[in-house]
Amino acid sequence: MRSRRAVVATVAAALAAGLVACDDPPSDPSSDPPSGLEPVDVTWTERLLPDPGGPPGRTVVRDAVECGDGWWVVGAVFLDRPTETRDTRPAAWFSTDRETWTSVPVDARTYWGRRAIINSVACSRDRVAMLGARSGGAHGNPRVTSFYADGNRIVDVRAVFIQFGGVTATNVGAVSGGPEGWLITGNRISGPGVWVTDDPREFTRVEAEPGLTDDGDLQSITQGGGWAGNEWIVVGGGARTGRLMDPDPLAWTSPDGLTWQPQEMPATTEIEDAQRVVLLDDDRLLVVGRSGGRFAAWLRNEGGDDDWDDAVTFGEIADGSDWRGAPYVASLARTPLGVLATVSTGDHYELWRTDDGRGWERVVVPLEPETAGDHTLVAGSGEDDLLLVGDSGTGGRVWTGAVTSG
Repeated sequence: MRSRRAVVATVAAALAAGLVACDDPPSDPSSDPPSGLEPVDVTWTERLLPDPGGPPGRTVVRDAVECGDGWWVVGAVFLDRPTETRDTRPAAWFSTDRETWTSVPVDARTYWGRRAIINSVACSRDRVAMLGARSGGAHGNPRVTSFYADGNRIVDVRAVFIQFGGVTATNVGAVSGGPEGWLITGNRISGPGVWVTDDPREFTRVEAEPGLTDDGDLQSITQGGGWAGNEWIVVGGGARTGRLMDPDPLAWTSPDGLTWQPQEMPATTEIEDAQRVVLLDDDRLLVVGRSGGRFAAWLRNEGGDDDWDDAVTFGEIADGSDWRGAPYVASLARTPLGVLATVSTGDHYELWRTDDGRGWERVVVPLEPETAGDHTLVAGSGEDDLLLVGDSGTGGRVWTGAVTSG
């Protein structure tokens, strides 16, 4: 019998097997097929991220969110003078207007918290929860740490090793927020797993739950999750025995994050994988992921869990020989410009927008980093402008965007 780690690796390899490049300046999206959207122009203005206090180094940025009375950006500092046991430290920034940013002190007390790269941040009820990790230890596995804002500082949460690791661990993904708390998605030996809380100081791990556990024939993994109006939803992909190289998109829903029900999504003969979720203004649910050699968008209508539209596709995934990393959806956010999705083609990052999940248009941005371990691109919004967070390996950068036509 194969281990869960082997199965996840097999399914992940299948999801990455789908069969363009921009550095500086980005390529012109006008060459893409018509989307049915009114063209827009965005004027981007770069904003300064100050160096965090403490040991100097190169900043990296990983995620951003609007919460309470301002915006958060999270990441880390790669130390100029690393030691044998430490080469990074966590970092966070805050702004009330998305123009002037301040570095927020990180008061990390745990061994791995002091070394973490904060990769994900989410908001619930005007409070933020953060998730970071750094590889290390005897086997070099990611050591996961959660953080939260405590007054004017960020603090880490001490947790037992089996909370995110242990012999049943596979991986830990991103954190998302809803009106009643936060949800972390990931995978365990038994199948998909989650961590849920209404207080960022402590998460409850949910694994081997019947609604999430693979049924012996289905091998699945989760990729992301979010709030779906009146329930949590996590999405991913999986395949039946004998068809591991042909995975389909999958979803699971829960009213409380503790008990779950599987949900089928429309599938095709392509290799497919659902990765990010956002709730639209009209209460429909938009899920974005991959289908074959393109990115895909699925819509779940107000009619219920079974009322999904077939996927539409957009963009292109680079030929596998050009990959610098696995293609994936880096962020998905509702904004004044519609929904913005940042995607990595496997070669570089791009920004796309949609009004309704059906028609998609590529957006010109000031930076399209190559796909690499230290590079990223995520997008979000304030009340009337946009926020773009990017990193091409030379330091974290932030831009605000104003729509000038459309």
